[in-house]
Amino acid sequence: MKHLLSLLLIMSFSLSYAFDPYAEDPKGAEILKMYKTYHITPESKIVGKTIKFINNGLWDESVFEMRFKAFFSVLFEVNPTIKTEFQKKLPKLKNADFLDLFEQLLDSSVEQVYEYAPQTVDVNEMLCYSYYASGDIKYLNQLLENAKDNEERVDLGKFMVGANALWWLATIRAEDAMVKTHLEKLTDNKYAVIAIKSRAYDLKNAQLKVLEEQKKKGIWK
Repeated sequence: MKHLLSLLLIMSFSLSYAFDPYAEDPKGAEILKMYKTYHITPESKIVGKTIKFINNGLWDESVFEMRFKAFFSVLFEVNPTIKTEFQKKLPKLKNADFLDLFEQLLDSSVEQVYEYAPQTVDVNEMLCYSYYASGDIKYLNQLLENAKDNEERVDLGKFMVGANALWWLATIRAEDAMVKTHLEKLTDNKYAVIAIKSRAYDLKNAQLKVLEEQKKKGIWK
């Protein structure tokens, strides 16, 4: 029974990393690219394309709900024109859940979105999507702040958030030259240095090893 619980714990930790089946599909990868590179090359038709994307159906609505909250709350703040356009085109949304989501976002601030954000690994992906919407390094700096809990050895939840934040930094550093440039400037920040020098895959394996060691000690059961 203990072995089964341990296995489930490791599996849950593994799944906390961003495996995205949507990105495995060429069409899905192209859609995700629109959001991930928006801060570099803004898509002029992002409102219409997002509505079409939602109306065509999503593989995992809960995942995109989180991403859209983080991305569009920031985008509406930095670009009021897009917010106005979304308000006008909102009736075209056929998905009732997302209609409700965007109605709330149009009446909310970024601060309110993060005030109610889950204090789990999900918040790290939210920070990434807020960065994608704006290119604002404050979201990278918050990931660096979260990454400090990679050193946590008592509170499992805090460790998972910290480990996942560090993994995200290494992941987006490999994908985004602007992230790499920012992290390279932070030579006195331990976690920035680790994210620069480490592959995301190796970080994940090292973090799983920590998890297994703590479980053997009876700290994380």
